[in-house]
Amino acid sequence: MTLPPTRLLVLCVLCVAVAAPAGLRARGAVSNAAVQGTAGVAPVQRVLDDYIGLYTKERLPEWKALFLPSFTSSYTNADGSVSTRTLDEFYESQRAGFARAPMTETLHDVRITREGRLAHVFAGFDFTSGGNTRRGQLMLLMIEAQGQFRIAALTFSYHLP
Repeated sequence: MTLPPTRLLVLCVLCVAVAAPAGLRARGAVSNAAVQGTAGVAPVQRVLDDYIGLYTKERLPEWKALFLPSFTSSYTNADGSVSTRTLDEFYESQRAGFARAPMTETLHDVRITREGRLAHVFAGFDFTSGGNTRRGQLMLLMIEAQGQFRIAALTFSYHLP
């Protein structure tokens, strides 16, 4: 059986995220971070700091540069199904959201694992739009490309009410 590339990527993200234990405290835009792996996590932490710090209406084009062109975002829907967006679709949804109301995101209980040129992040998040805050969980899959980590995939789910 051959899986479509998007489903294969999501499956890889889920498999990698199963191994996200604790270790070291991180800094910046995230709190309660735990780290595992043999390589330094500072480059991954910088991406996380920018993921939160650049997430503003004015700096959204800079924020988009954190993602690989082949990036996909997958998320759960209220009915239990899963939707997936390309980078352009995901970016447009963020741009449209900022056009409607101010938005912010904070991360907590962050776990970072880096092994060589690969890294993944598992975190809780609080997403606020128009004064309403929703909590959830996310996973970011990162890969080092030409000396810089970039986000290859994002999966997230809001907590059920």
